[in-house]
Amino acid sequence: MGDMKNILITGTTGLVGRTLYELFREEGRQRIFGTSRSGGDSVDYTADLTSRSSVLGLRRIFQPDVIVHSAAMTKTDICEENRQDCFNINVGATENLISVFPDSKIIFFSTYAVYNTPQGNCDEECDTLATNHYISTKLEAESRVRAMPDHIILRPSVIFGYMAYSRESNNYFMQLLDNIRNHRVTRSPTDQFFNPLHVTVLAHIVQLAVKKNITGLYNVGSNENISKYEFNRMVMKSYGFDTSLLEGISSIDLGVKRPSNGTVSSKKIQNALMYDIPLLETMIDNLYVSSKGRIGFS
Repeated sequence: MGDMKNILITGTTGLVGRTLYELFREEGRQRIFGTSRSGGDSVDYTADLTSRSSVLGLRRIFQPDVIVHSAAMTKTDICEENRQDCFNINVGATENLISVFPDSKIIFFSTYAVYNTPQGNCDEECDTLATNHYISTKLEAESRVRAMPDHIILRPSVIFGYMAYSRESNNYFMQLLDNIRNHRVTRSPTDQFFNPLHVTVLAHIVQLAVKKNITGLYNVGSNENISKYEFNRMVMKSYGFDTSLLEGISSIDLGVKRPSNGTVSSKKIQNALMYDIPLLETMIDNLYVSSKGRIGFS
């Protein structure tokens, strides 16, 4: 591949896909093409990736050197209720992209939730376990991607960021914001730990991964372990929100089983890219700066 690459980004109406689309466009060094099921200002072609014929139609318009595959069904409860749809979107769509574009490098977004060990801090060699259907489909899709000669599998922790418009499946921060806006209490586990990551940091990591042409499997998350309750509390305090709208609960009270300790080590990706992931406090500050005055209430 030369310096100028054709980059196809899937799921560009979602938080990750849209952020990647905007970042690559702003950089101006690559030819960027965005696709999603629905239209939008970050969508160059509307496609149903679960349909092979739709993906073949996409190939007639754009020939990617790199596919950044962020489109997915991610909400665990919806995946449990709609298992076939979840499989079609998370596994079927991935298979279609691989078969239609066999010569393209693929960057696939999996999930940190594939790990479920008592001690946490998993590196990429830790055992994986599908504790729910969503995780099962991600592991299946990973197995398809591994067969590609040139691939990157990213296992990101929970991604947070601000979106200027609402979607049916909001990201972690937008769900919290929606609850606050409607004076609903957010019930958040005190015993589930993770490494949340601001979406712009993830997008920058992907940008560097393309530039440096790395391959392989990588965890991606903050370098600090934190409970979901404490993370939400940090965000709410940063914005000056009423923390009485946050309730700490046990993960036993959740309807769908999730790993209690999904913490990961992101040393490998940082070493490969010679990049230091910012402090969690810095990422939350950046979230605040990027969304202050745009969230609809003070």
